[in-house]
Amino acid sequence: MNFKTIVIHLGCIVFGFFLFAACTPAEEEVSSISIITFTSEFNDQGIVDDFIARTGIEVDLQVIPIENYEAKIRPLLATGQEVPDIFVGEAAYVRQFVEAGHWDNLSAAPYNADVSGMYDYAAEMGTNEDGEVVALTWQTTPGGWFYRRSIANEVFGTDDPDEVAALFADWDAVLANAEILKNAGYTMFAGIGETIFRIFYSNRAAPWVENDEFIIDDQIKEYFRAAKTIRDAGYDAKLSDWTGPFMEAMNTSPEDADVFVYGWPTWGLQFVLAGQENSSGDWAVTTGPGPFFWGGTWLGIYKDSENKEAAWEFVRMLTQDEEYMNAYTRKSEDFLSNRNVMESVIADFSSETLGGQNHFAYFAEQAEGIDGSTIQGYDYQINQILSQVMNEYLEGSLNYDEALESLTDQVLTAFPRLTAR
Repeated sequence: MNFKTIVIHLGCIVFGFFLFAACTPAEEEVSSISIITFTSEFNDQGIVDDFIARTGIEVDLQVIPIENYEAKIRPLLATGQEVPDIFVGEAAYVRQFVEAGHWDNLSAAPYNADVSGMYDYAAEMGTNEDGEVVALTWQTTPGGWFYRRSIANEVFGTDDPDEVAALFADWDAVLANAEILKNAGYTMFAGIGETIFRIFYSNRAAPWVENDEFIIDDQIKEYFRAAKTIRDAGYDAKLSDWTGPFMEAMNTSPEDADVFVYGWPTWGLQFVLAGQENSSGDWAVTTGPGPFFWGGTWLGIYKDSENKEAAWEFVRMLTQDEEYMNAYTRKSEDFLSNRNVMESVIADFSSETLGGQNHFAYFAEQAEGIDGSTIQGYDYQINQILSQVMNEYLEGSLNYDEALESLTDQVLTAFPRLTAR
């Protein structure tokens, strides 16, 4: 169905469609909408094709590499020129966009977005301080620790996810079992990367900034201590995330496996592990020392878009239309943000990559424990600074106190308005 703005003089009578602007002098049909994103999913998963088939509206889609995405979109927003009808925000910096006021209020008419069925944090991340939902996501990205069944069976005598979870009950248990793995010729982790960081980061009690004060939460302090212990004790293979050796270790056959655990969110299974042909079937997923999430993509409609009605149809299809979402998750195996949809499909799923485990059942349980309340617009830049400081700390050029001091100094330099608590 094509979406038209039907204008009738002397009253603007509307036949079944919501109008987004005052009366205009002639009938006008929207032929296309523009979207800028950093993900190829809209094409790869057939979302754009589905939208065109439903509406007849074409999509001008620009996919910008994620490392260049902010540099592309921010000048457009600053000038108000050539801003797309829809642009997205990644979890690492979506709060910056939510707080900046560039997205339209989707809570209000004529959108009336319904977030009652969404997992709590997915709705919270797109909600501004005034309680307005300005961005919606179709995804939920709870994480888990993906471990090698072959190593679990050899070293611990079981590959059952519930029993293996006990090995990771807390960080003391993790370190004790890392020593057992080391003595057996294996390493617990590939490196001091996201697998370790994400759990500490997701379980902070306080955000990075509160009342213009920079805070180093106790979880971050424990992250420094745990990371140093893991590195110095030889519990990781010293592989940097996403490098060739990091990926190669993930794809070794069961008889050649030597790294036990990788921490991934839902998309890590879908887009990373599922592509490792040599190790497929040798994985299972279970809980680490705490719940976490990683990533996700939120959609917002530019507040000055001239095609809001058509843009909303795209957002609505992907985030509000449960019939479409049900079909989409069955096709893509993406874990969606809507509880009702996921509850309707959970029983039907298992993963060949995970040796037949029902990953949707696992992720549904984890999604309920995610708290996104400590995520802020500051996080992306501060997390980058933290990563740099952590590398210096692990290399031995900084001790623990110096590392915390360096982190504080660099953050205050980057954000002069802040003070340190």
